Amino acid sequence: MPIKTTAPLALAAALFAAQGASAAVYSTTKVEALYGWDYEDTADAGFGIDNAEHAIFTVANATGWTYGDSFFFADFTNLDQGSASEQDHGSTHAEWNLRGNIGKATGLDLSVGPLTGLYLTGQLDIDRNASVRKTTHMAGLSADVAMPGFDFFKVYALYRDDETAEGSAMQYTAAWNAPFRLGGADFSFEGFIDVITEEGDLATQVLTQPQLVWHATEHLGVGLEYQYWENKFGLEHTDESLPQAMIRWTF
Repeated sequence: MPIKTTAPLALAAALFAAQGASAAVYSTTKVEALYGWDYEDTADAGFGIDNAEHAIFTVANATGWTYGDSFFFADFTNLDQGSASEQDHGSTHAEWNLRGNIGKATGLDLSVGPLTGLYLTGQLDIDRNASVRKTTHMAGLSADVAMPGFDFFKVYALYRDDETAEGSAMQYTAAWNAPFRLGGADFSFEGFIDVITEEGDLATQVLTQPQLVWHATEHLGVGLEYQYWENKFGLEHTDESLPQAMIRWTF
């Protein structure tokens, strides 16, 4: 793995080590079940890449410490498919992002305007399916942005090293959560957007998954996720746009 990706990840991990055995400031774990239809199941070149309709099971955890935070999630797709051909498109996609707060570590106030925190960040993306087994390494900078009405709004700029692609790329990400009340009920608007630049033979990708969630109880959420993916899997002219029904349990 190139040193430009390993060094920031190691430094971010060192910032956490400074915490010793202290407890996390917060830690939240959630599981989600999603069901979608009208997925893009065939690449523009004519070969199959997915099932047109399937379920997704997601496990995610967000944890924060004084010197940074981490976020992990894993998606398990096509769990409801039975035939061998359908199972060919089943997959696991996992991401682990680690951020170390530069200001907290150095004792410097690095806030500027709406930017309230600056971080070194590293990320591992793991993909496993019938035809692909790969790990993508990323490293770069991240910032917290103060946005009215938002619990958080985070931005990332990451150097991206996909071990199966020729060359390298950049990934730009924004993630957010905005809670609100409507008619006495609790809702949230949350999600992310990834923009991945051209990488070898892979075209520039745009993937976003905004969610509208009704929090029926402290633990139970029900909502709708919209997925837009331009150049799905980096395959040019292979785009999808669809809704996904969602139910969530937060621990």
